[in-house]
Amino acid sequence: MPIPLLAYFLVEALAFFLVAKAIGVGWALLAIFLLMIAGGAAASMALRGTLLDAVDGRSSVGKLAGDTALLIGGWTLSVVPGFVTSLIGLPLVFGPTRNMIRKIMTKRARAAVENLGVRVYEATPMGQFQTSYGSFTQPGGRQPGQQEPVIDADELEQWYRMDGPEGPNGANSTGGGR
Repeated sequence: MPIPLLAYFLVEALAFFLVAKAIGVGWALLAIFLLMIAGGAAASMALRGTLLDAVDGRSSVGKLAGDTALLIGGWTLSVVPGFVTSLIGLPLVFGPTRNMIRKIMTKRARAAVENLGVRVYEATPMGQFQTSYGSFTQPGGRQPGQQEPVIDADELEQWYRMDGPEGPNGANSTGGGR
């Protein structure tokens, strides 16, 4: 028997034991049966409402897909006998908690898809190229006592006008050329 399945049975048995100890075995069995019926009925009605909203155009395709998946998961967990599975499944059935869970899952899925895209790009040959725009320092670094070069507004104006720092013809131009 796989370990997760064994752990599930142990957790459900412990939960049933604790509930049965508190309210009695008969009442605990009735509670499990009622949780199964109530959870299955609530999930079915919520799924029907979600599908009607989609047919009437009040819901997007993405919301419909997310709600349907969560409702089917909630229905499945609700109809499986056990207190723990019902307590996990019921929040997936009710609207406010389902919306919150869907938004969290959407954010996580979007981040996972973006990370996958980045990892795929980095694994391709195009991702191996690195673009370098150079350095703004001297190759040998600054000598002690040497001041850093200063670019003044006239030089920036010349560079902006595509004249370059030496002017349009390579000669040092000092005028703005306006």
